[in-house]
Amino acid sequence: MPKKKRKKKDEEELIIGYNTKNKREKPPKKGKGKKKKKKSKKLKKILLLILKIILIIGILVGIGAFLFVSPVFTITEIRVENEYKISENTYIALSDIKIGQNIFRISKSKAIEKIKQESYVDSVEIKREYPSTIVITVNERTPKYMIEKNGGMYVYIDKNGYNLETSMQALDKPILKGIVTDVEKLETGARLEEEDLSKFNDLIKIIDGIESNNIEEKLESIDITDTHNYILEFSTSNKKVMLGDTSELSTKMLWIKYFMEKTTEAGTVHLVDIANVYFEPVRQ
Repeated sequence: MPKKKRKKKDEEELIIGYNTKNKREKPPKKGKGKKKKKKSKKLKKILLLILKIILIIGILVGIGAFLFVSPVFTITEIRVENEYKISENTYIALSDIKIGQNIFRISKSKAIEKIKQESYVDSVEIKREYPSTIVITVNERTPKYMIEKNGGMYVYIDKNGYNLETSMQALDKPILKGIVTDVEKLETGARLEEEDLSKFNDLIKIIDGIESNNIEEKLESIDITDTHNYILEFSTSNKKVMLGDTSELSTKMLWIKYFMEKTTEAGTVHLVDIANVYFEPVRQ
């Protein structure tokens, strides 16, 4: 009887040993299935995003093709605004924009650059008025002074010192004398030298003073050689004014008006020293 019990015990040990070593089932790793699902979702999102991008690009390409090809956006009118000296046709020709072009194919920056080659042009703006109109807005420079040149020619100068053109025709504008710029070499569209330009603020004050005080005599010329003594010549009254600098300018303008109205004699008004103002008639 004891032997049988031992055998049964050995069998139990064998079975137990077999079960614990060879038949042990490993539990599934946590999170492994979830990771696969996350990767799958992420991949779907990426594919969906790529499809959306392709769709958007396709739409944009289609719109672009429509805008650049459709006859609806063919230019039928080119309008120029604010032209004064230069004609509308000249500005259109300079812009190189043509009727029949697609409104989106023109380069506004290139057209502006070409128009600015004209010396009278100060600024340019180009706008598209959809579907088929181009508007060119130009601000032109205007002559403010003249400079005499050899051969009886006159160089027209604007308020900022730009050479607008050279002509044989004299304008009703004062002549600048005593400039350091070599006008014989000054190209159209170029500016006077800095030494001359530095005096332009004083010139504006002088011209404004004459106009605001209703001095009707024609200002023939302004000599800007010396900033401490600007010399004005009035042709209608044959008077010269030794103005001095632009200090106490309002008082000096009143003196100029006084002598213009008081005497018809030719002569010189001395205003360099405002405390010692006098009129010197021309000696016969």
